[in-house]
Amino acid sequence: MIVLAVVAAFVAGALTGPGGPARAQVPGIEPLTLVLGDRVHVEGAGIGCRVTRLSQYAGRTFLDCRRSGALAGTYATLLGEREVAVIRFVKTRTAQVVFTARHKGTHLRCE
Repeated sequence: MIVLAVVAAFVAGALTGPGGPARAQVPGIEPLTLVLGDRVHVEGAGIGCRVTRLSQYAGRTFLDCRRSGALAGTYATLLGEREVAVIRFVKTRTAQVVFTARHKGTHLRCE
């Protein structure tokens, strides 16, 4: 349960928008502000995230979270200021988008 609270605080504090960093309302946990290139690993969960810019999304900043180890057959989540995407790695360096959504907007699900 504490891992989920830490991840929630991390995600809330990781991305900054026009109004400044998002603020998590998790008692006793301060949000962590990350900058482009920062990485974090969730202890005992085998997943990690990094702050990156993606050319596919006009160079906007995203939090890219995925599991550790071989990627083929696994999923990753890309969380940005405007949208979120779930991707599935077909091969180590080839991924397919399976779901996208815009915050307060539309969504698209691929089969």
